[in-house]
Amino acid sequence: MPLSEKRVSLQLQGGVGGARTGFTVSQTSCVGASICTSQTVPVANNSHFQVHVGAGVSFFVTEHVFIRPQFDLHYVPGLTDVFGSNIVPEGTVWLGYSFGSRN
Repeated sequence: MPLSEKRVSLQLQGGVGGARTGFTVSQTSCVGASICTSQTVPVANNSHFQVHVGAGVSFFVTEHVFIRPQFDLHYVPGLTDVFGSNIVPEGTVWLGYSFGSRN
């Protein structure tokens, strides 16, 4: 946290990891009204390396309760094969509780 004041703090995140995508097809068929079978078949599975960066600003409502809007960006090489882009943006709003003192 490069900025940490009594009521606001800036949080920066970064890391590397993996992303796994997969598609399945589910099918149910019945003979009459009482004999039914369900089948789930995996169609495609892929594993990808990914890089993540994120930034959020925590606004403390009380000394411990905060609201943090956050923006994250994931770079996943090879994701264009299925989704058309290697970059995956994400936006979230956190409602959280922070333990400890905020001196």
